[in-house]
Amino acid sequence: MKMERTLLLLLLGIASLWAESWHYRIASPLAGTLGRITIAKKLSTEHYRIDVDVKSQGIAAFLTGKRQEHYRSEGVVRHGKLRSRTLRMERRTKKKRQIDTYIIDSGKRKVVKKRLRWKKGKLDTNRSKTLPYFSQEDLLTLYFNIAPNLLKDGKKTHWEILTVGAEKIKGRVIIDRLKGKEAQKARRTLKVGADRVIVVFHSSEKIAGKRNRRFTVAIDPQGIPEKIRFVAIPVVGVIVIERRGR
Repeated sequence: MKMERTLLLLLLGIASLWAESWHYRIASPLAGTLGRITIAKKLSTEHYRIDVDVKSQGIAAFLTGKRQEHYRSEGVVRHGKLRSRTLRMERRTKKKRQIDTYIIDSGKRKVVKKRLRWKKGKLDTNRSKTLPYFSQEDLLTLYFNIAPNLLKDGKKTHWEILTVGAEKIKGRVIIDRLKGKEAQKARRTLKVGADRVIVVFHSSEKIAGKRNRRFTVAIDPQGIPEKIRFVAIPVVGVIVIERRGR
């Protein structure tokens, strides 16, 4: 009887944990493959963890000093939504390493950001600050939380969401769901099927000398991004991020 109970608890534990991963290729028509992205999500009935690895390749690796990035969001699941407790963002090149860690305190409704930075192996920066806004949404949970709404063909087509990790744009992430002729045109540009939902993420941050950059995303019927397109710096022109096999 004890063994049966132990086995039942083990099976329940396995059943309550879902692990998924997706793999993407970053490429440019002018420069070829620029990098790879791997996204892994682990979800139980009460907790979640999302990891994103980005590795530069080709000309991008040459220009950025073999830049690598790793992002991790961990937190709790409440009423079907992912609520972040911590967000860790690490960037590495040959000469530099930077780690930004966000601690989200829902009780005190504040977010503390700690930055560590090394140059040539020596600690250069060690500082903390409190963000001027509070949110339990971060850059990794944002998409997974809003995906069900993006798939609905409802009246709402515009969202503005305060997001941890986006303080350079005052935390405000803007998303539009395209419809009608705009969506049809975007599907032709991305070369995706007619059943793909098209959304645009806007960045008001100045990137490569440009503002109001548009990230156009094609989403499959399961709510997973299939292709992302945006215009980058003149060296590589258009960049396309496309989902691949393992």
